[in-house]
Amino acid sequence: MVTIFDLILPIFTLVVASLLTIPLIKVIRKSSYKTGLTVGWVLVVFTVVCITVANLAVSYYSVVNPEPLLLTLDETSNPFIATSFLVDAMTIFMAIIIVAISAVVMVYTVFFVDPAKRPSGRYLAIMFILTGAILAAVFAGDLLTFFICWEAVTAAAVFLMLYRKKAVNLNATLKYLVMVIIASAFVLFGLSIIYGITGTLNYVGVREALSTLVVTNQNLLIIAFVFIIAGYAIEAAIVPFHFWLPDAYTAAPAPSAAFLSALVDQGSYYILIRILLFIIFPDAGLDWTIMLAILAALTMIVGNLFALIQNSVKRLIAYICVADVGYNLVAITSLTQLGLAGNLYFFLIGGITTALAFMAVGIINSHGFRTLEDFAGIGKKMPWASLALIMAGLSFAGVPPLGGFIAKYFVFTAAISADLTWLAVIGVLTSVLQTAYIFRLVNVMYGKKPKIETSIKENKYILIPVFVLVAAIFILGLFPDIVLNLIQPIMNQLPFPLP
Repeated sequence: MVTIFDLILPIFTLVVASLLTIPLIKVIRKSSYKTGLTVGWVLVVFTVVCITVANLAVSYYSVVNPEPLLLTLDETSNPFIATSFLVDAMTIFMAIIIVAISAVVMVYTVFFVDPAKRPSGRYLAIMFILTGAILAAVFAGDLLTFFICWEAVTAAAVFLMLYRKKAVNLNATLKYLVMVIIASAFVLFGLSIIYGITGTLNYVGVREALSTLVVTNQNLLIIAFVFIIAGYAIEAAIVPFHFWLPDAYTAAPAPSAAFLSALVDQGSYYILIRILLFIIFPDAGLDWTIMLAILAALTMIVGNLFALIQNSVKRLIAYICVADVGYNLVAITSLTQLGLAGNLYFFLIGGITTALAFMAVGIINSHGFRTLEDFAGIGKKMPWASLALIMAGLSFAGVPPLGGFIAKYFVFTAAISADLTWLAVIGVLTSVLQTAYIFRLVNVMYGKKPKIETSIKENKYILIPVFVLVAAIFILGLFPDIVLNLIQPIMNQLPFPLP
């Protein structure tokens, strides 16, 4: 039996860890084993969090044919008007992804950000807070709780972007803040309309209201959802709202870029799925398939075309992240079980691959190599970091047997099954384009003469979390059933039957 305590415990653990991290790092700095002790602290925290999430999952699935559970902090309150949390197959799936990727990225962060430096304690504390806020947002059972938790996520993201306190970081963060403020205004306006009409912001309550309201109020409710979806589309960097992302991820330190691209982007997209598939469809009576299909096509095309002309390798990866949002949209546009499966599979693979790419690029950038010209022959100078970057690039492009191939196979097959063959064709063509510029990168890294002849010693410890992710995209590409077994219960809990 799942209780509110089981749900809050992993979030509470991360919050407490964040409060303890700053004073603990001050003590650790006095030791000769600063890095090792800091890694140990991160692993201890995430071991506890993993145990709490695993216990939540076991408690939930111990019931035969478990149903979604709506829990409130006050058990006597009406769940339709109280602050609520939701436990279902989808939230558990997302929690597993968030905790797993966060743990790997934070171990990488310890080696990237020297524990001897004063800001490192605050940096790690913010990452703990950010992870906890994302978990809280995913477990939210109503639109207001999600909104509040997500505002905490964006606030923490700002601090991660500003770590270096350079002009380029400030400019990129300012652009991000402006877009977030606009997005929040859209969402708040939509929430006020929904609450005014239905008297609830609870996912289930709003869904029930959609099917029972008179046509006038129902249409007004749809307008409210358009504002909410537009707000979260901005934060998910869907074209034409994408322009903040390349600047933000390029300016941010590598751990920040890895963390934000793998988790924050995925979280923004999670709420879009929750709204579109678990609340609106099909009671809205609104055919938004074509609109989403056009946005998906534009996002894939724009992301890949701009990636093609980039000279900065980190900025190239940022535009690939934009393109990946388009592939995610293809999956949800199909409105099929296969599309949802592909979408959720993309959540995991996309998160792993983007984190891996930024982590590998960060290692190479730390030695002063940033542009394509700088990367000439780097495959011979830094073979392990280069190999990790190439593996991420090939997964982006959907080259078998990597996880990206399985993800795109699901996505494109779902589009074809939904009579959106033209969208699948665009997706395949843009993937070919990805393959082309990834192989251009391979040629630069391995086929050209290095600009410097001095040898570069790679930190073998920072490569451990990097190759954990490399192994993950191989294993999940060869054995996709590992993920599909977690996805199947989500299909069974859809409120509406999908083809």
